[in-house]
Amino acid sequence: MNVHEEDGQVLVLAVAFLLFAALVIGTILTFANASELSTARLREQRNSVYAADGATDAAIQAARVDATVGAYGDPRCHASNPTSPTGPILLTTTSNNSTVASVVCTWSSDPLQPDRKVTCTGFVASQAVPVVQAQVIYHDGSAAAGTQPQVNVLSWTYCGHGAPC
Repeated sequence: MNVHEEDGQVLVLAVAFLLFAALVIGTILTFANASELSTARLREQRNSVYAADGATDAAIQAARVDATVGAYGDPRCHASNPTSPTGPILLTTTSNNSTVASVVCTWSSDPLQPDRKVTCTGFVASQAVPVVQAQVIYHDGSAAAGTQPQVNVLSWTYCGHGAPC
């Protein structure tokens, strides 16, 4: 037997290369799958936030046009902040991606104030927790006859991710 024979060494190198390539390709495919899943989850989250955000903005504008929305005792609103999308629901919208969002409001707590302080809470149909909440003051007392009141958004809170509503 000759020590310098090279018979079979190519086979060992080929098997080692195939094992290395299989490990690298497997790792790359695992990362690609994780990236695809996180992209899909981010898209779902973005769609739900956009839908609730847009519905809440639409509800604020609807209450700007109709001075009775959110007034003390308004039957379309709640007395306190709801934690789930229970009736009555002020506004329901459907976005381009078929995400349904609903907005629930609270009425002003003081019937003697000329301005309405309304809290609009946006929900997405597939979730029982709020997605966005806005506190708004409508300055009805200073609006001229036949004009829409000025609106001050006191806060706009995105719920979830550790942020309470």
